Amino acid sequence: MHHPKAKQKLISLAVAAACSTFVAPLHAQDAAAAQEGGAGQSSPQAMPTVVVSGLRASLQSSMNLKRNADGIVDGIVAEDIGKFPDTNLAESLQRISGVSIDRSIGEGSKVTVRGVGPDFNLVLLNGRQMPTSSLGDLNGRAFDFANLASEAISQIQVYKTGRAETPTGGIGATLNVMTARPLDRPGMHGSIGAKGMYDTSNNNLPGDVKAGHSLTPEVSGIYSNTFANNTIGIALSASYQERNLGYNQASVGNGWRGPFRGDENNWGTIPQPGADGANRITNRPKPTDIYSVPQNLNYSMSGVQRERTNGQLTLQYAPAKSLTTTLDYTYSENKIHTKRNDISAWFNFGPSTSTWTNGPVAAPLIYTELIPAGNSDIAMGGADFATRSQNKSLGFNAVWKPSNDLRLELDTHHSTAESKADSPWGSDNVLGTASFSRGNTTADFTNDFPVLSIDGADFNKARQQVTRFGLPQWLYEGQDRPDPGQGQLEGDGNLQPELRRGAHEV
Repeated sequence: MHHPKAKQKLISLAVAAACSTFVAPLHAQDAAAAQEGGAGQSSPQAMPTVVVSGLRASLQSSMNLKRNADGIVDGIVAEDIGKFPDTNLAESLQRISGVSIDRSIGEGSKVTVRGVGPDFNLVLLNGRQMPTSSLGDLNGRAFDFANLASEAISQIQVYKTGRAETPTGGIGATLNVMTARPLDRPGMHGSIGAKGMYDTSNNNLPGDVKAGHSLTPEVSGIYSNTFANNTIGIALSASYQERNLGYNQASVGNGWRGPFRGDENNWGTIPQPGADGANRITNRPKPTDIYSVPQNLNYSMSGVQRERTNGQLTLQYAPAKSLTTTLDYTYSENKIHTKRNDISAWFNFGPSTSTWTNGPVAAPLIYTELIPAGNSDIAMGGADFATRSQNKSLGFNAVWKPSNDLRLELDTHHSTAESKADSPWGSDNVLGTASFSRGNTTADFTNDFPVLSIDGADFNKARQQVTRFGLPQWLYEGQDRPDPGQGQLEGDGNLQPELRRGAHEV
């Protein structure tokens, strides 16, 4: 009788027996080799140590910062000493999700977090609130990251949710800028960097406003070392950067008059159908359309010279493993010198001819103001702006951990921010002139670059007259001076009382 299943079982057993004859001797040889190796060695061999550094370590540290934090935290950690992703801190911060930046003269200046503006974000330096100062048109409490170079920064922490241990005031987020600490990296470390920046925008300026050479230097250095069995540490960093740039603008600098409805009759509106001058309007806005008319057209040429100087000194002493003291001083200075020339024409909303785009929001393609007398003004001006912003911060910190469940910390600092004139002639000296020889004036918006055309300009017949002269001297100061009694007591997670006393004045 034929039994196919029985035959398959016999074949399977034969294959299994053949495999076992090879496996068993191999297993015995491995065991014997292990016994011989154990007998020949008196102690087990130490496993090799793998140290991760560079970019991979930076990414790992950033990930651990998010994982170990209480709340929603993001951050950037320097790849190595003196190696932050960008030379500007604001440019680095925009790498974080939810963070956008505002730029000034071509580089990052202020940050917006999750749609909340710069005035509502709190900036800390090593956990301490930094005062702000600015001579801009809109003064506020927004911190200007262009004042700080990135060479001495070890990491930036962005706390998107509130924390009990940080100062109040960050509605959008709290940004903590951490500088390098020598005891965090024992041993001697150093870095020297030299770069050159070539800004082509400086070549597009006329000679009287050109800031200088288009090629400018950037020099930085950092030194860190520990002594006495890594109980004493010192870190010193400095950086100096120059940049010469320029920009030319053609704009309706003083805004538009309006908006008006197409059927509205007001000062500045175009003539209604049937009125005098209505036949000089092409593609008139419809009655329900809205439109605006330009108040002026301005051409300006600006040359900017920026000098940024940063320095920091950090001293640390750890007499015991449970006690670490830190004394640090940070200094930053940002000088901006701007020269500007401009020419402009102001519209008086008299008789005009115009051509418009289609609605419902109509815009002028060509707008001409008719001045047959040729006696309106051609405005020209020259300005020289020179400002200097300084930040100084002196702080002392002591951390004592008498046990694993108790941590005592004392931190005190004195920080100032000051913005003032950097010229004997004031922060911005301005000279304005005018020649009253302007005839028909046209603003042509049909191309990418608006074109200003002026008929009848005669500077020999109507010489330039001084219309404005000013030498303002602006000064803006901010201070943050917590009392020496500021401290913090932390327990094992259930006990976290906190005492903070201080004063903030601007």
